[in-house]
This record gives sequence, C-alpha cells and structure tokens, in this order.
Amino acid sequence: RKHLHEAFKVHRQRYQQQTIRALSVGLQGEIALQSGADQVCNCVWYLRNIDPDVLVELVNYFVPDMYSPGEYIIHKQAVSVVRRGSCWLKGRILMRDSVIGEDMLLDSEHLRDSIFPKTLNFVEVMTLQRDDLQQ
Repeated sequence: RKHLHEAFKVHRQRYQQQTIRALSVGLQGEIALQSGADQVCNCVWYLRNIDPDVLVELVNYFVPDMYSPGEYIIHKQAVSVVRRGSCWLKGRILMRDSVIGEDMLLDSEHLRDSIFPKTLNFVEVMTLQRDDLQQ
C-alpha cells in the first residue's frame, strides 16, 4: 500500500509522457527544458551539454521507475539517475543525481559492473535503455 502511494508521482509522469508525445516537436522541446530534463542528462557524463534537438529526442526515452526499500535496482542494459531516495552500492550511499549503470555503453559484458545497488528507502529513478540510445 505504501509503495502505491509513493509511486503515484511516477505513474503520473508516465501518463504525462504519453500526452507530451502527441505534441509538436517544438512544444516537446520547451517542455523538456522547463521540466529539468537537461539536469537528468547532465548527471551522466556522456550526455552532458548535448544539443537541444538531441535532448528533446532523448527525453522521450527516459522512463521513470520506483523501487521499495530493500529492492535491488537491476538494469544491465540501462543507465539510471536517482531522482529521489537513496541506495547502497559498494560501500557508498547514492543519493539524488547519482548515476547507476554508466558502463552500459560497453559492448563486453565482462567489463560492465555486475554489482547492483540496494535501496535504503523508496527510490525514484529515471532510466534510459541502451537500445533506445542506439536508435
């Protein structure tokens, strides 16, 4: 029950994303910049300072997600930015604007990190799948 209450904002964001996709590209860009999507991209080193046109396209692929306390955030083929909450990874506490899975660009599975963070409380993330980035 608590998870549903905490996840309300995430579900609302998903619904709003569907509505935004129906708008013109120009309006999508304005909404993306006003909503702070550039801040999410700036957390990931290889997405910093990208062209505004690319930013508009990229924002459409970021998907919000919510995790309950004690869950593992397992995304092998994605990069996630923590928007709310905290989690534990390799003796460090990751908080707002921390990045999980920056190494998803690597082709070799052996070079990617195989340890996943465990949530300490309710954690909201914005996730970009590798397949979406390659399109």
